[in-house]
This record gives sequence, C-alpha cells and structure tokens, in this order.
Amino acid sequence: MTAAEALVADFDLSAARWYAGKARTETQRRVVDSWPLGPGALIIFAIDYADGGSDLYLLPAIDDAGLREAGPGDGVYAALAGGGEERALGMDQTNTSVIVGDRIVKVYRRLERGTHPEVEILEALTARGYAGIPTVRGSLRRTLPDGSSVDLAVVQDLIEGVPDGWESLIDPLAALIDDEGELTDLGPELSHVGHTMGRLHAELAAAFGVLAASEAQRESWRDGARAQLDEALRILPHPLAAELYDDNTRIRFELEGFAEGDAPLVTRVHGDLHIAQFLRAPTGIFVVDFEGEPTRSVEERSQPTSPMRDVACLVRSLDHVARSAQVRVGLGEPIMDAWIRFAQEAVLAGYEDGLGDSPIQLDRGLLRLFCLEKELYEFVYAARILPEWLYAPQLGMQWLMRDDAAL
Repeated sequence: MTAAEALVADFDLSAARWYAGKARTETQRRVVDSWPLGPGALIIFAIDYADGGSDLYLLPAIDDAGLREAGPGDGVYAALAGGGEERALGMDQTNTSVIVGDRIVKVYRRLERGTHPEVEILEALTARGYAGIPTVRGSLRRTLPDGSSVDLAVVQDLIEGVPDGWESLIDPLAALIDDEGELTDLGPELSHVGHTMGRLHAELAAAFGVLAASEAQRESWRDGARAQLDEALRILPHPLAAELYDDNTRIRFELEGFAEGDAPLVTRVHGDLHIAQFLRAPTGIFVVDFEGEPTRSVEERSQPTSPMRDVACLVRSLDHVARSAQVRVGLGEPIMDAWIRFAQEAVLAGYEDGLGDSPIQLDRGLLRLFCLEKELYEFVYAARILPEWLYAPQLGMQWLMRDDAAL
C-alpha cells in the first residue's frame, strides 16, 4: 500500500462538510491519481457506495513524518498560487479556501469530470469586464489516467475587510428582542444586495444569452422538485419526515405550476446565491462562489435555468438567517416573520431596479415554486451533509406552508 493509499484508507470523513456520502454506505476507497505539489501532494480518490454510485474527491496532503491532510501554513496552497504566506479563511466552507498573500485559493474537494461551472462563469464575466467579482488570477485542471479532466482549483484576489454574510445579520436581529433596533435598519443594505443580484443576472444574460424554457425543462423542474421531496421523506429523521409528509399533497399540487403557463426565460445563473455569497466590502458588493449547489452534478449546474432559482436561494437564506437568530437567542416567531417579509421585499425591490432593461424580469409566481424546491433541497442537503442545520429548512417550510407566507 502506498502512502497516498494509506492516507485515503484511514482518512476520517465524518466531520468533512464537503463529504456528500454521510447518508450512504461505503464499500471501497481507491486512489485515482496523485502527484507532488510544492512540499506536499494532491491526491484524487474515489469512494464507491453500496447503492452502486461513486464520488470523486481531492485531498491536498503534506509529508509530515507520513502523509496527512495539508492545511494553512503547510505550503501546498501557496504552491497553487505561486507562493505567499498562507492563513485560514475562517469561514464555514463546502470546499476549502485558503488565503495566500493577497489572493484566495479555492480547492474543490468533491470533483466531477468536465469543466467546472464556476470556472466557466468567472471566465465569461471577466471577459465582459464585470466588476462585481474578485479578479480571477487562474485555475487548475488535471487530466486523469482515463483521459477525462477535472477542474481542481481557482485563484482570485482577496477582498479585505468583509464580514461573514450570515453572522453579520444575526446580531442586528438579536437586538430586536430588546427593542434596540428597527425592522428597517438593514433595508438599504438588503436593497443593495438585491440590486447587485439584478446586475449579475443582467450580465449573465448578456454573456450567455437567453431562451425560452422548453416544455421538457419545465417538467424536469417539477419532477426534480418532487424527487427532492421523495428523497427528503426517505432520509429525514422520522419526526421531520412525518411533519413534511403532512404537507406532501399540497406541495406536490403547487409544484405542478412549473409546467403550466407561459414559458419563462432561462440563462446561466449563479446556482447557490445565498446571502453569504455577497461580500459587502467598503468598495462595493462582490459576488463569490459560483460553483452552484454542491449536491447537483456539474452537468446540471452548467445548464441554463431560470434566474428565479437564484432569487429563491437568496430570499430563502434570509429566512434561514432569521431562523438561526430565532433558535440561537430565543427570538419570537412573530417578530422574525415580520422581519422576513420586510427583508424579502427590500431585496426584491432592489433586484427589479438592478435588472434595468434586461430581458430577465421578476416572476413572483415562479419564484414561489423555486422557494419550495429550494427548501426541499435544503432538507436533503442537511440530512446528507449538515444534520445540525435541519432546523432551518424545517422552520422555513413551516413559513412557506402558512397562509400568510408571501413566498
């Protein structure tokens, strides 16, 4: 057994957020490729599952009296960026990002063959001169022994002095419990975030073009959302599954709306545009992490879809921020519901303004459907990867099922 094979065989994946197999049974781990990089190495390995599927992962390693996973300070990430001092980013991540000098190196941990959607979109926006993303300095692609290729990493400029997108909103919400703040305190900032999303969608539409969604695509949205519902009911812990099942008939009926009415426009989108993807810096708002939802395939994330999927992701994330405050510091549900309504409307007003004369327009009916789909996705994601997060989709779906829920 090689050193790389030994590291992979014994590597503890239980706490790795990027490991997508927490709800599956492993049958085998195998090294697919490995090569030296700086003071360490990069290892690509596969995991086979009892259900017949498999996943491909990347493991940066350092030789420290035997191979171990490389971290900030070990020099492997600096080798990807061409040198510099390494330090931890200090944020919760699905992949692994490390600050190297004045740049950020993002290493994709769960890999899929083909061009990564983030690399493709960043290159297109850079070509258009779009200033709403950190400057791209390069990316790394590897050809595997079977002849297929995978994108492994991307390097961008570091945007200094930005707060964590989740945590920076929870404190102002917590102040509401003591009447120290007003519901509208964050209005201008949220409107600016919405405006930034509108400008981004206008740029993506200009870069990749727009077309009307086909009947087959709209049916795939409906069927995909229903499949998420089925999967959530299958893998959720019993109390949550029973609660979701109570709304099963209503959700399925609403999701039929995906295949009804006029065909909406589709284009390339961000794919996972929650509030933490907006870096609110002194020089403006920058959008990051264009990799898309981590449980979807690269092929699916690379297809044109409705921008309302991004909008749903953002407004649902505002609900999740509020629920985090509600759970963490005991805020009451009525005041959180009021803030969620206000925050969503502030974002949507900014979004419509940011779209300008783009052919993309806000569609509230379609947005509602993508909000349902997003919450179902969050159930599956949390069950598979982040079980401690399950309260967020639970409370979010309760909101969506209440008669007074706007979205």
